[in-house]
Amino acid sequence: MPRFFRVMKKDANDNLPVLAQNSLGVRPKIDVDIDAQNNVQVNGKGMSVSPDWRDINHKRIQIRKCDVVPGAQGSNNTFCFRHGTGPFVQGAVTNDLALEPDSATHGNVAPVQMVQFPTFEGHIASTRPDWVEDET
Repeated sequence: MPRFFRVMKKDANDNLPVLAQNSLGVRPKIDVDIDAQNNVQVNGKGMSVSPDWRDINHKRIQIRKCDVVPGAQGSNNTFCFRHGTGPFVQGAVTNDLALEPDSATHGNVAPVQMVQFPTFEGHIASTRPDWVEDET
């Protein structure tokens, strides 16, 4: 399973990512393309991730990390999380999700087949227990 990182809010009760469009989630018609029947299109779009948290846009990296990432401007209420252990290459994340890299420093967790938007959200949510906070 590919390894990737994402900056997300952390739930105070279990320290796992918060399920939300700006955290562990996607925005319809922005992060993914949706057809008239509310189906998520299979075109490589999805939840944005990076192979290393240092590759994430400096505007999302927490200000507390400015010693590591010059110009870091992100909220200190967010955290870097890691998922998976393998190389950052196209591959299965779950039976329903795949990593689709679009550059050496960015990719998307995307659906492997066309599904309704709420189903895709559920597939993303099902990864929640597998995320580990990692800012090392």
